[in-house]
Amino acid sequence: MSQEPEEGRFWIPDNPDGSGWADVDWASASRGSRYHYRHVGTIAEERMRQPPYYRVVTRIESSKLHPHENSYYVAREHLADFLAEISLMGGAEVVWHVEPCPEPPPESRVPD
Repeated sequence: MSQEPEEGRFWIPDNPDGSGWADVDWASASRGSRYHYRHVGTIAEERMRQPPYYRVVTRIESSKLHPHENSYYVAREHLADFLAEISLMGGAEVVWHVEPCPEPPPESRVPD
């Protein structure tokens, strides 16, 4: 009996471009749905395709505060860490949406 390489047993592409669909199998609000995947290049190659910045909009609703949104401007290389920090430490502040941003406003003081 031949053994498949460890890497080959997950995400066998449905399509010639290396993409496909797989079931969400972890406990979350998405359980039972499907996600789309695609095989990609190295992190250096893929970073070149990303926008330089992201606008992360959060929403706060609390019995002590009037509901409002905050917009954070985050450099691409810090996006994952920023989202993790908001998710873990945000309290009543939750991620509302994330969008590409070609350049943050000067008032945001995001370092170059």
